[in-house]
Amino acid sequence: MDELWTAEEASQYLRVHKETIYRWVTRRQMPFIKLPHGIRFRRSDIDRWLAKRSSLGRPVRKGLYLEANLDQAA
Repeated sequence: MDELWTAEEASQYLRVHKETIYRWVTRRQMPFIKLPHGIRFRRSDIDRWLAKRSSLGRPVRKGLYLEANLDQAA
């Protein structure tokens, strides 16, 4: 099973600000896991999300603002 990342770790991986991660989560624009004491992210989920965006012809370069619809990313 994948390691679970914090928002800080996910933001470092994606090269975006931690507040961007929280905004995407609030808007349900990226995959996350809700736990009793916070949220976590799986690298494999993030990688699939990025790959799906790439297949849709959308930019996936780390550091760009990515919009995603989880219905499309699933």
